[in-house]
Amino acid sequence: MNRKGQALVEFVLLLPVFIMILFLVVDFGTIYSRKANLENVTSDIVDAVKNGKELSWIKEIYNDYMINISSSEDYKKITVADYVNLITPGIDLILDDPYEIMVERFVYDD
Repeated sequence: MNRKGQALVEFVLLLPVFIMILFLVVDFGTIYSRKANLENVTSDIVDAVKNGKELSWIKEIYNDYMINISSSEDYKKITVADYVNLITPGIDLILDDPYEIMVERFVYDD
């Protein structure tokens, strides 16, 4: 019996599974990293809104992100969004590609 041939067949059968797992780890790591970055950017935008900066100035500084500020009587709702392009083949059956990351904050008027 040829054990080298059996090991090669098993390796060829399992290699795509390992590659998919690797791509998934990279995709979810990218999503997590971009979400953490978006949280930091949103905190900076909240500080700018609290200091009275205009939306046009904020969008000029943070032009890589989609920023929306909606006002109510008591608060302002700040929404910051970004997209991540996924690399895992077939992941678009589960997640949207590009995947949207969104962070919302509420700033209450004093």
